[in-house]
Amino acid sequence: MAIDRLYVTLAFSWLLAAMLFGIYIGINELPMHANAHAHAGILGFLISSLFALFHRGWPAMRQSRLALPQLLIYEIGAVVLVIGKYRFDENGDASLTAPGAVAVVVGTALMAWLFLAKSRD
Repeated sequence: MAIDRLYVTLAFSWLLAAMLFGIYIGINELPMHANAHAHAGILGFLISSLFALFHRGWPAMRQSRLALPQLLIYEIGAVVLVIGKYRFDENGDASLTAPGAVAVVVGTALMAWLFLAKSRD
């Protein structure tokens, strides 16, 4: 499984989405959405890129049965969190921020476990 390549593809998707979202924010003068924009760039592009590099640097991580579930938990959590931040900034609805944040933390903890368990070479 080319999980490292999947992570890079997702990272560039996040980057493009964050850039387009930034343009939308600027054109429509909506600075209240800067937090959601920053989270899309950091959680989406930056962290996904780092996770790709971990998988590339330590190939044993890619072979784990936990690799794909970890990716799904993290990426879905990031999407939910960014949407939640947007909704909170738009109308005060915080219903998605906590589930998204928990999924991101769980996904990150799973990545840490994968690294510690599989990077012994």
